[in-house]
Amino acid sequence: MSREYHSSVRLDVAPLVPQVARLLDVGGGTGTMARHLKSIGRAKEIGVIDAVVDQHSDGLDFAANVDLNDAEAVARFLAENGPFDAILFLDVLEHLVDPWSIVDVFIGHLTETGVMIASIPNVRHRSVVVDLIARNRWRYADAGVLDRTHLRFFVKETAVELMQRPGMAIEQVAASPIGSRRDKLINLLTFGLLRSFFTLQYFVVARRDTNGGEGKGTDRRQRP
Repeated sequence: MSREYHSSVRLDVAPLVPQVARLLDVGGGTGTMARHLKSIGRAKEIGVIDAVVDQHSDGLDFAANVDLNDAEAVARFLAENGPFDAILFLDVLEHLVDPWSIVDVFIGHLTETGVMIASIPNVRHRSVVVDLIARNRWRYADAGVLDRTHLRFFVKETAVELMQRPGMAIEQVAASPIGSRRDKLINLLTFGLLRSFFTLQYFVVARRDTNGGEGKGTDRRQRP
């Protein structure tokens, strides 16, 4: 992926991040998003773990170049630098071989009231579905839902399941904004029944389950 990809600020995700003491951006590249969150007062200490992070980046309190598919290396970093009040997974989990197991590793290094926030591409998006149904085509690209580096694919239900791990409660699920005016109009005329086809990503917020629930976490609130 390009350096530009790893150096972007996710303004669509920033409002979902609570004010915390220690924040870790998983797959956060050069740390641009983490530094932005610190600059607006969302975090006091920030760090990044990624395969491309510059360990000498200014403004990061902790960072490491780690292959996120290497659970043991990830666990070592977390043991040395955790726990964290907020952990971000922004467009990264779909690139991993076993994102479910990796999420479980990170959960073990959340504080008691810690939160995890993920943005996960929606393979039900019309750009994929129309190509598949009308053109019998599943074509990978350099970016987007069918990015050629994606290993796992999700819809809303499975994106939520990925974050609804034991010990976690789903706090919020939100759809990314609809892009084009045409899609907005179609969504309006169909009373939102086709909303999932116009959703590029789902934003999932999961928090430590303080109610002592066992097994899967509880689903407190969802938005289409």
